[in-house]
Amino acid sequence: MSIRTLNLILLFNIMASFTGWSQTEDDSTDNKIDLDFRMDIVSRYIWRGQEYGHAPSIQPEITASWKGFTLGAWGAYKLNGEGIQETDIYLSKTIGPVTFAVWDYWTFDDTALMDFMDFKEETTAHVLEAQALIEGGETLPFNFLASYLFYGSDTTKSLYFELQYVTRFKEIDFMAFAGYSPKGKYYGSREGLVNIGLTLSREVQVTETWGFPLSMSLIYNPDVKSMYLVAAISF
Repeated sequence: MSIRTLNLILLFNIMASFTGWSQTEDDSTDNKIDLDFRMDIVSRYIWRGQEYGHAPSIQPEITASWKGFTLGAWGAYKLNGEGIQETDIYLSKTIGPVTFAVWDYWTFDDTALMDFMDFKEETTAHVLEAQALIEGGETLPFNFLASYLFYGSDTTKSLYFELQYVTRFKEIDFMAFAGYSPKGKYYGSREGLVNIGLTLSREVQVTETWGFPLSMSLIYNPDVKSMYLVAAISF
């Protein structure tokens, strides 16, 4: 069975679930679907130590959540200039402190004609990822992320692990992180640390009833010996 066929089956099942919900919405609150959307604006698009776009980026996201499942679409688009853009689709399920997810990362050049439905491994611009995030919560202020790029344009099938320490200082949320790639060439030229840094974030109150999150991240990639200071606001 082809990847395209599997995606169509998945889409059909999701649509069927949505249809079932709409017919039984009044019967049970357990079947409620929560819709949400947000948008980030970042001074640079840095992901797992890699820089994409060399320009400020607008990053919208829409999600639909139901019984611990979340179906989402996320994008990253340069605010100025042409070049590589990104549109991703993901499906996640949270079970206690663990969130499992499958991501479809699709990067495309907006100056060229590219087929989103091209999933042939020889020609596709998609990368499919299996991901697990374990969150320690208040009792254990550590998170652990594991990622495996199992199909698509990354033929080296890269692995990525990230350890995060999270805490709060008065009104400021603090996260320190270290990302390591033990296999593959997607994140770096060799095995090693590719993403070390910290993020500080807080709510900026504009009026008595409205504010927005502001964050600053200092990121170092030992593989390419680059340092980034990134600002982000969310709406």
